[in-house]
Amino acid sequence: MQIINDIPLRGEPCCVALGFFDGTHTGHRRILTSMRSYAQQSGLLPCVFTFAQSPCAALGKSESQALRTYSQRLSDIGEISGAQLCFAVDFMKYREMSAEKFADEVLIERMNAKAVFCGFNFHFGKGAAGNTQLLRERCEMHGTDVFITEPVCTGGEPISSSRIRRMIADGKVYAANALLAKPFSIPGAVVHGKENGRTVGIPTINQPLPDGFVVPRFGAYASFAVIGGRRYRAVTNIGVRPTVSGCGVNCETHILEPVSGELYGENVVTELLWFERDERKFPDLDALAAQIHNDIDHITQLGIYEKLGA
Repeated sequence: MQIINDIPLRGEPCCVALGFFDGTHTGHRRILTSMRSYAQQSGLLPCVFTFAQSPCAALGKSESQALRTYSQRLSDIGEISGAQLCFAVDFMKYREMSAEKFADEVLIERMNAKAVFCGFNFHFGKGAAGNTQLLRERCEMHGTDVFITEPVCTGGEPISSSRIRRMIADGKVYAANALLAKPFSIPGAVVHGKENGRTVGIPTINQPLPDGFVVPRFGAYASFAVIGGRRYRAVTNIGVRPTVSGCGVNCETHILEPVSGELYGENVVTELLWFERDERKFPDLDALAAQIHNDIDHITQLGIYEKLGA
């Protein structure tokens, strides 16, 4: 999938999925796969229009915490949608554009869209004034079809990125992963820590949370560490490491299987599977190590790794 950071003057006739797609959850997947199927049947060029940065983050709003990094999100979009082009543009260049102008000039004139796909709650244009009804009206004036994906619900509530953020912040990652159709993951390079775990036989790798990322509930989790494409069983602590007077939110993972080679500087993806317990301060490192062993025993008894594909 080719990433383009601006819109051409006139492109090949296309069908396009619209949205930010943070998390690429099951609702997003329905939009993207619908566009993919239509492109295959119609012979139109499959495309996605999104923003490089979320509108909330660009405007400094508190609900801007991301479920996926920019590169993760675009990788998901490409894999799910089969899009040949992804227009990942700067939100600030479009924030003052009216909804009518966006539909007429961007979608119809410049992108040459013949079919448009979006979710039921899609809003666009200055002040998010445009809705799906306006989108349909403007597009159909030009003979462009609009396909609105109805909400995908679980527990009587639509699946949404904001709902999943709340679940992760509450430690409900097992349930959140079902809505994401994949484990919530924290990517990043391994950095040097204090290496206290080595002194009690529990070496760990440390990763800072990506900037602007949603912060999971502080505590211990069953996890996978994905290294070089392989998933290793692990336990992860998210928090500030109060037992060793840590500072700053950190993702600290103890891998349960042998890993060859030095991991410092390596990019590791830590997948959170199950919230085991809250973070708390222990009297010393030995007490912390004993609790981690208890966590491992309990997670193993529950069969979390087997249930999730290890």
